[in-house]
Amino acid sequence: MCSELTYNSVRIAHQVREHEEKKSSERKKHLLCIVMQYLRDEGYLESARLTAKESGLGDQYEVCDNIDLPTIVKEFEDYYYVRFQKHPKLCKKSENLSDAANGPTRVQPRRKAIVKKTSSDAASSQSASNGCPGGGPSPPFAEPLELTVVPYPQAGPAASKAEGGDDAQVSSPERLLRPLGSLSKDPEWRQFAEIISKDIFMHNPNVRWTDIKGLQEAKRLLREAVVYPTKYPELFSGILAPWKGLLLYGPSGTGKTLLAKAVATECGTTFFNVSASTLVSKWRGDSEKLVRVLFELARLHAPATVFLDEVDALASRRGLAGEHEASRRLQAELLVQLDGLNGHAENVFLLVTSNLPWDLDEALLRRLEKRILVDLPDQDAREQILRHYLPPSPAPAPRPRGPPRPALGPAMHCQLDYAQLAQETTAYSGADLRLVCKEAAMQAVRSVFSHLESGRPDYSTLQLDVVTTDSVRSALAKTKPCGARNAERYRSWQQQFGAS
Repeated sequence: MCSELTYNSVRIAHQVREHEEKKSSERKKHLLCIVMQYLRDEGYLESARLTAKESGLGDQYEVCDNIDLPTIVKEFEDYYYVRFQKHPKLCKKSENLSDAANGPTRVQPRRKAIVKKTSSDAASSQSASNGCPGGGPSPPFAEPLELTVVPYPQAGPAASKAEGGDDAQVSSPERLLRPLGSLSKDPEWRQFAEIISKDIFMHNPNVRWTDIKGLQEAKRLLREAVVYPTKYPELFSGILAPWKGLLLYGPSGTGKTLLAKAVATECGTTFFNVSASTLVSKWRGDSEKLVRVLFELARLHAPATVFLDEVDALASRRGLAGEHEASRRLQAELLVQLDGLNGHAENVFLLVTSNLPWDLDEALLRRLEKRILVDLPDQDAREQILRHYLPPSPAPAPRPRGPPRPALGPAMHCQLDYAQLAQETTAYSGADLRLVCKEAAMQAVRSVFSHLESGRPDYSTLQLDVVTTDSVRSALAKTKPCGARNAERYRSWQQQFGAS
């Protein structure tokens, strides 16, 4: 009798284990089918094909009509909120971001959440186990479902501190790329689309309008062309359709590329930072295809901004001696795509910069509806730049309570006549002024090099020389401006071809 009971218990346990393994295999199959259907619905056709190939499912299964992944996630969020009175956090930052550049790494299995049972849960579990005759094993569906869920942190600094900072949810500036659509059907066009997609800004450059000193007219026009049509689309229709192309030109170092970074930061559009090396190919016909794919992707990701720096390298004046046929074909495709922008309702904006606007083709200038001179900074802007890089010495801060913190290094103090220095730097661009401020700051640091080389430095007793107006004048004598040579030529070209 004892041996018979032992045999029956072993047989029942084996059947239960087989049933659980079968249900687990079916559950994995169902999850893969639902995920593949979601990828197809969203347009990630290549990802769905690779998933079907790796899993071996193929097209032999399809999802039922009343099941879809967004509904499952929403129902779980609703259940979690009703159960715990807070929203679940389904994703978090990966802890192996630093190892991503070192190649693929082996994914560690996730730990299951340990759920403590309450007294009522324990009682119900005990009654369920007692429901089987003879106190045998519970049926496979009587076990509690284990979920790995991290709750949303509450708003406010106190909640962030309570969460410990590691798993606190932070608004991510990263952008989710959209599927390639019809471009993914052909392998050649898909390859071109992947090349162009590498030039999409995935991270925020973190340059604000307030970080740019002066250039009020350029910032106003950029807002009218990119920001306002996205925020108030009902106002920009008919004759008030937003500008489709804008040219920023002027001396080197005046802030043209900085304005483009501000557009990528402030406007919230998909930003394509395209260089000449991306569009120029050694293979015949590929350059024109890359230009076409660029604007197709921009329309796919609309609202989008396409930024071409130093556009004179791509669209110089046609008909010159020594011009190559490939260059003419590339320019022709670029002009065709720009005409397509004017005929489409998609919110795609082209922003280009050039230091040599007189070398640009006239047909391109016609399609760039706004042509703005980014000139050398005026006196007020130069004073703001000097105050930014060499700020006035602040008042001594009150001593904080608690144990003393280790010193990070000697502080630098500045005593400058900013208005006078702004008058003396008429021909300097913003980049030139940065170099001047850096040279003046280095003069204060050079005086302590001998002390640092003598032995172990003591930063608590180290004192830097004060940066004075004479220090900046000495730096001006060593750093000459490089952007003022063609200043008058830029202003003359502005009077003939400008459109601001």
